[in-house]
Amino acid sequence: MQNKFVRNIPNILTSIRIIGAIVLLFIEPLSLTWYLIYFFCGVTDGFDGFIARKLHCQSIFGSILDSVSDLLFLSVMAVSVMPTVLRLFDWSHWMVIIVVFSFHMLAYLICAIKFRKFSSVHTYLNKAMSLLLFFFPFTLIGEIHLLYSLYIYIGGFIAFLSSIEINLIHIFAKEYSVKNKTLLYVLRDNKAKKMEEMN
Repeated sequence: MQNKFVRNIPNILTSIRIIGAIVLLFIEPLSLTWYLIYFFCGVTDGFDGFIARKLHCQSIFGSILDSVSDLLFLSVMAVSVMPTVLRLFDWSHWMVIIVVFSFHMLAYLICAIKFRKFSSVHTYLNKAMSLLLFFFPFTLIGEIHLLYSLYIYIGGFIAFLSSIEINLIHIFAKEYSVKNKTLLYVLRDNKAKKMEEMN
């Protein structure tokens, strides 16, 4: 039987990320200190869920806390880098962002209409997109146009594929499930159910 402290380690890590995100608001954006705290927050994001699964102490409260933390962390990141982004980005960068954002919002809309949930499945491509988004501020060091442009185009392409896959999963899935990590899972399950119905 785990003690209370051990069971709460994932929530403690998530809480540290929330504090770290708030601290980022009071530090000069894209400074060395900002990057160090930002990276530390990102590391805790990668470990809290992993530790919760390993310790078998996942909880609804932990899931809600994690979602709040993610939203706050992304919001702080956006606020911090926005002045630099507005200064550096040209129309082609914004087109990539608008297209990806539109298809991602379409996935939420399809899910809301079909499954009555304002949610989106977290596919493997979606996780890759999140990882790329996390590392984006580091491409702004030195403000090298070629570096951040390539990152946006490559990352945007992966994000676009991720959004398309999520849309297709919502369209083809018979029911909403967080276990639908790829479109192949959904198509395989649909085929298996069809075979069962025929037998």
